[in-house]
Amino acid sequence: MTRRKESPVSSTTLFSLLIFLFSTEVEARFTPHVCSRSSCGDIEIIDYPFRLKTDPPGCGEIAFQLSCENNKTILEFHSGKYYVKQISYADNRLRVVDFNLASGSCSLPYKSVSVDEIIDDHHYRLVSTTYTSFIKCSSNLSDQAYRLLPCLSGNGSSFYVSYDNYIISNLQGPCSFISRVPTVYQTVLFPSYDSILQLMQTGFDLEWSIGCWDSSFSYDCYKSVMLKNAQVFIAYVPVQVIISPLGLQLSALFGTFFQVYLSHWNS
Repeated sequence: MTRRKESPVSSTTLFSLLIFLFSTEVEARFTPHVCSRSSCGDIEIIDYPFRLKTDPPGCGEIAFQLSCENNKTILEFHSGKYYVKQISYADNRLRVVDFNLASGSCSLPYKSVSVDEIIDDHHYRLVSTTYTSFIKCSSNLSDQAYRLLPCLSGNGSSFYVSYDNYIISNLQGPCSFISRVPTVYQTVLFPSYDSILQLMQTGFDLEWSIGCWDSSFSYDCYKSVMLKNAQVFIAYVPVQVIISPLGLQLSALFGTFFQVYLSHWNS
């Protein structure tokens, strides 16, 4: 009787590879760094995972796409528009500032930011950051936590800005919430109007992750990562290994585990 020749790849090796593909860093490990670095204005190094819209396909990650406008690096974040002031690859951090507040002049933010949408973000989270809130009132406020915005106030309406305050409550008189923007955190009580402008002009820090934040528990994010890991498995494991008896068993195991995992998230 002819003995079937065993696969040159051990079950331990294949199983280890299968487990490795579930790690959140699999994208970074398997992405070939063959693309040249980009630059835009003061940001001299735009490298993986970031990319510019003008970069060739396959360079960087779409989720970390930036644009270069008038020699300024722009991040579009939850429909907002932010100037990128600094990128630290050592710390995985960006320093950004709202498009309308970068000059330090009196203005409303380009877009109001929801606290919940940032908490649930797949790839970014705030670091050492608080919020500055804007409100509109039909009468004057005497609360020192709110500073009048002179450029917008008039014609029976008064606009106010409040630093380190994202829960607007107990307002005096008929007031309504207008906008909110993340702002770098500093230990300062009731800062002046000019100080708030400077704090908003400083911007705020975002920390990035190529995988999914453990705290987000986002089904869509984990589903996306697992689908991509499955594609990596197919792309990088030799065909002769996948079609071998052992490879077929592990592939079936991979598919079963994937279905159970997604069923858990759907329940």
